Amino acid sequence: MSILACLIGILTLMISVVMQVQQIEKNGRSEEELARALKNRALIAEAKILEEEIRKLEIKLNKEKASVSAMTKIKDARIVLTMKLAELKKAQEGSMTDVELQKQVENMKKEIQALRAERPSLSRRLKVLEQELARRKQAPEPVGSVVVQPRGIGEGGADHIFFVECHSTGIALLDAEGGPQIISTAAIKTSGVYAQYLDHVKETEDSMVLFLIRKAGQEAFRWAAASAELKYRLPTGKLPLPNDGEIDLSLFRK
Repeated sequence: MSILACLIGILTLMISVVMQVQQIEKNGRSEEELARALKNRALIAEAKILEEEIRKLEIKLNKEKASVSAMTKIKDARIVLTMKLAELKKAQEGSMTDVELQKQVENMKKEIQALRAERPSLSRRLKVLEQELARRKQAPEPVGSVVVQPRGIGEGGADHIFFVECHSTGIALLDAEGGPQIISTAAIKTSGVYAQYLDHVKETEDSMVLFLIRKAGQEAFRWAAASAELKYRLPTGKLPLPNDGEIDLSLFRK
């Protein structure tokens, strides 16, 4: 009987302790921890959904990059072939030596690499402009021509002025043989067309290069002017243009 009484007393004590512990867990920190656990579980589920969306976007982006890469190769080949057509014709006629021909090939390779490096930024800029135009839902207003005034440039200066337009994507040689020539900003350093143009300016007695700078043409101007001044020791001048209208050099031609 004594042993039974002891066991009953011990069981009663254990039941009391368990009930008190459960009451403490119910009213204490255990509920807060449970809430945090539930919130953490929800965050984990949301993270998995976001990871799946990111994976889908990466797949789509890789497909678009492949399309842009194929288009870039075609455009690069067309630009380079257009710029070098005259030189290749001379080579076929035998008027260029092997050394000159090899140099032309090396310059073409460098220009292709430069164009490829620059193409992504140009594509992004084109896409932004197209989106902006779509938002406006109206055709852009026509911009008037820019008449370049010769006042103050010819006085005491060179008799023969060669014009180079500097814009957001490169330069345009307005006095190049066969008509204006377009050169990308990244290709200015290695362009054989620009080198021949500057050689022609240097061979012309009492001449200079006048850079006509668009609002977004500062980078192209720095590269083009550096080659003309440092490498060819040519006198240069610069003239900012007020807008993106067509350049009118009729007063200079007179």
